[in-house]
Amino acid sequence: MRILIVSKYAWDDRLAGGNTLSNFFCGWTNTEFYNIYCRDAQPNNKCCSEYFAISPINIFKNLFLPWRIGRRFTKDEKTIAYVSSSTKAEDSLKRLSKKSSVFAYLYDILYLTRFWLNNKLRSFIDDANPDIVFCFGVSDAYNYNLIRYLRKRRKKHIVTYFLDDHYYTDLHWWNIYKKVRNIRLTRLAQMSDKRYGITQMMCDAYSDIMKVGFEVLTKGCYVNGIISKNNNPIKMLYAGNLLYNRDKTIIELVSAIEGINHSSGVKCHLDIYTTTQVDEDIRNRLDVEGVSSLNSPKPYEEIQMIMSGSDIVLHVESFDKEQIEYVHYSFSTKITDCLQSGAMVLAIGPDGIASIEYLKKIPGVVVVTDLRSLSAIISNCVNNVQTISRNAIQTYEYARLELSIDKVRNRLQKDFTELTQKEISI
Repeated sequence: MRILIVSKYAWDDRLAGGNTLSNFFCGWTNTEFYNIYCRDAQPNNKCCSEYFAISPINIFKNLFLPWRIGRRFTKDEKTIAYVSSSTKAEDSLKRLSKKSSVFAYLYDILYLTRFWLNNKLRSFIDDANPDIVFCFGVSDAYNYNLIRYLRKRRKKHIVTYFLDDHYYTDLHWWNIYKKVRNIRLTRLAQMSDKRYGITQMMCDAYSDIMKVGFEVLTKGCYVNGIISKNNNPIKMLYAGNLLYNRDKTIIELVSAIEGINHSSGVKCHLDIYTTTQVDEDIRNRLDVEGVSSLNSPKPYEEIQMIMSGSDIVLHVESFDKEQIEYVHYSFSTKITDCLQSGAMVLAIGPDGIASIEYLKKIPGVVVVTDLRSLSAIISNCVNNVQTISRNAIQTYEYARLELSIDKVRNRLQKDFTELTQKEISI
């Protein structure tokens, strides 16, 4: 089988999207993978060897020389010098885009030009000759135009995975840009042969909105056994981003731990590993001596080891109304890392959002949906080490039986094989 992956970012196991791709596809037999993405950063995975990169900077530089747009390379080719110089500019643009939506519009406009759909890219697609095209459910012009081309012109089977909620509701009449993105997202779902959503809530909502069927798909767990812990003080770990006001929730947790340690001695310590840049005020509230440490990001494999050596691992969401609306269908891929860690999982977030509702149903997971009860629940956990161990074992057994990596990959391979045997209807 030949599979073409269309992604926004480089297939990098250190990033959430790239790690998800490797979780699904690495280890497949008799399968060749190809990847088209729209960044200059270098891939980092063990699954794919053939790549085509079409970065916004590359398009801008070659607007009047469109035949030069795009960079084809293999995993073994030495492109590091080119990439390091280009990614510095890319990182600067990403920082600016967080401050202004203007850059999001410019990004969309560049890919609306379709100059990048040139002979170099068409040649790469010809050589890949995929049986199936796999993409993420996002509504930017790059993803939509490329998938539409592969479907309408190349008549390829399309499989789409919806990780985050990108459908805007309750729009004002004048918000044309977001309405266009809703139309793209709906058409992407409708032109796909198979659609996966990361939560049941998302699948139900999108099926109703887009009038096509969705199936739930989450990352598989590598379950290798529980490491004996009982650290003193209790080791608590959060590994993930601090976006969508998650930092506010963790600040509440730090405050709760500080109160417990102040009254009972040092019972617990929280380690935070994140790629999110924070200002000095937030840093001081997250990095409190004897209570919590804000650490620089580490490679995925190292984070997995740190998780396995922890007593409690965290999933957190914001309690702010605006952020709840933004993430209510979403499901952080970090949840799978928590479930496979062998540690007790502590989830903190409001009722009614998909990730929290999902974790409520898993044995052994402790869920806090009201910040007023946070101190009491943390105190109960750190004062009852046997409860932490018992909860960890329950969650581990659930992950082993229901979410094993082999089970997820076998299901996907079966779905893809069945799809290749069907006629393509345009």
